[in-house]
Amino acid sequence: RDKVTRMWIRPADLPPSLTCKVRVKIIPGGDVTSVSIVRSSGSEAFDRSVEAAVYKASPLPVPSDIRQFDKLREIEFEFNPGT
Repeated sequence: RDKVTRMWIRPADLPPSLTCKVRVKIIPGGDVTSVSIVRSSGSEAFDRSVEAAVYKASPLPVPSDIRQFDKLREIEFEFNPGT
Protein backbone atom coordinates (compact mmCIF):
# COMPACT_ATOMS: atom_id res chain seq x y z
CA ARG A 1 0.00 0.00 0.00
CA ASP A 2 2.81 2.44 0.86
CA LYS A 3 4.57 1.93 -2.46
CA VAL A 4 1.33 2.44 -4.37
CA THR A 5 0.60 5.63 -2.43
CA ARG A 6 4.06 6.99 -3.30
CA MET A 7 3.38 6.39 -7.01
CA TRP A 8 -0.10 7.91 -6.95
CA ILE A 9 -0.84 11.25 -8.60
CA ARG A 10 -4.00 12.87 -7.23
CA PRO A 11 -6.40 13.99 -9.98
CA ALA A 12 -7.22 17.68 -9.79
CA ASP A 13 -10.36 18.96 -8.08
CA LEU A 14 -11.29 15.78 -6.20
CA PRO A 15 -12.17 15.70 -2.50
CA PRO A 16 -9.48 14.19 -0.24
CA SER A 17 -11.95 11.76 1.33
CA LEU A 18 -12.34 9.44 -1.69
CA THR A 19 -11.44 5.78 -1.30
CA CYS A 20 -11.72 2.67 -3.43
CA LYS A 21 -11.01 -1.01 -2.99
CA VAL A 22 -8.73 -2.73 -5.51
CA ARG A 23 -7.85 -6.33 -6.30
CA VAL A 24 -4.26 -6.85 -7.42
CA LYS A 25 -2.85 -10.02 -8.96
CA ILE A 26 0.90 -10.52 -8.82
CA ILE A 27 3.42 -13.14 -9.87
CA PRO A 28 6.59 -14.27 -8.09
CA GLY A 29 8.97 -11.36 -8.07
CA GLY A 30 6.12 -8.96 -7.36
CA ASP A 31 5.19 -7.96 -10.92
CA VAL A 32 1.57 -6.84 -11.18
CA THR A 33 -0.43 -8.76 -13.78
CA SER A 34 -3.83 -7.14 -13.25
CA VAL A 35 -5.64 -4.51 -11.23
CA SER A 36 -9.40 -4.26 -10.87
CA ILE A 37 -11.68 -2.00 -8.88
CA VAL A 38 -13.71 -4.01 -6.37
CA ARG A 39 -15.52 -0.99 -4.90
CA SER A 40 -15.46 2.29 -6.75
CA SER A 41 -14.89 5.67 -5.16
CA GLY A 42 -17.64 7.08 -7.36
CA SER A 43 -15.08 8.99 -9.40
CA GLU A 44 -13.77 7.35 -12.54
CA ALA A 45 -10.75 9.68 -12.55
CA PHE A 46 -9.83 8.68 -9.00
CA ASP A 47 -10.31 4.96 -9.67
CA ARG A 48 -8.19 5.08 -12.85
CA SER A 49 -5.46 7.01 -11.03
CA VAL A 50 -5.31 4.27 -8.39
CA GLU A 51 -5.06 1.56 -11.06
CA ALA A 52 -2.24 3.50 -12.73
CA ALA A 53 -0.41 3.90 -9.40
CA VAL A 54 -0.54 0.14 -8.75
CA TYR A 55 0.99 -0.59 -12.16
CA LYS A 56 3.66 2.11 -11.63
CA ALA A 57 4.52 0.58 -8.24
CA SER A 58 5.25 -2.79 -9.87
CA PRO A 59 7.12 -4.84 -8.80
CA LEU A 60 5.54 -4.88 -5.37
CA PRO A 61 7.48 -6.20 -2.38
CA VAL A 62 6.79 -9.89 -1.77
CA PRO A 63 8.10 -12.49 0.68
CA SER A 64 10.97 -14.63 -0.58
CA ASP A 65 9.34 -17.77 0.84
CA ILE A 66 7.15 -19.13 -1.97
CA ARG A 67 4.73 -20.68 0.53
CA GLN A 68 4.02 -17.26 2.00
CA PHE A 69 3.88 -15.71 -1.46
CA ASP A 70 1.17 -18.17 -2.54
CA LYS A 71 -1.15 -16.45 -0.04
CA LEU A 72 -0.46 -13.10 -1.73
CA ARG A 73 -0.94 -13.93 -5.42
CA GLU A 74 -4.19 -12.00 -5.25
CA ILE A 75 -4.63 -9.24 -2.71
CA GLU A 76 -7.33 -6.68 -2.03
CA PHE A 77 -6.78 -3.44 -0.26
CA GLU A 78 -8.58 -0.20 0.45
CA PHE A 79 -6.83 2.73 -1.15
CA ASN A 80 -7.37 5.72 1.08
CA PRO A 81 -4.65 8.32 0.56
CA GLY A 82 -5.97 10.48 3.38
CA THR A 83 -4.92 7.97 6.06
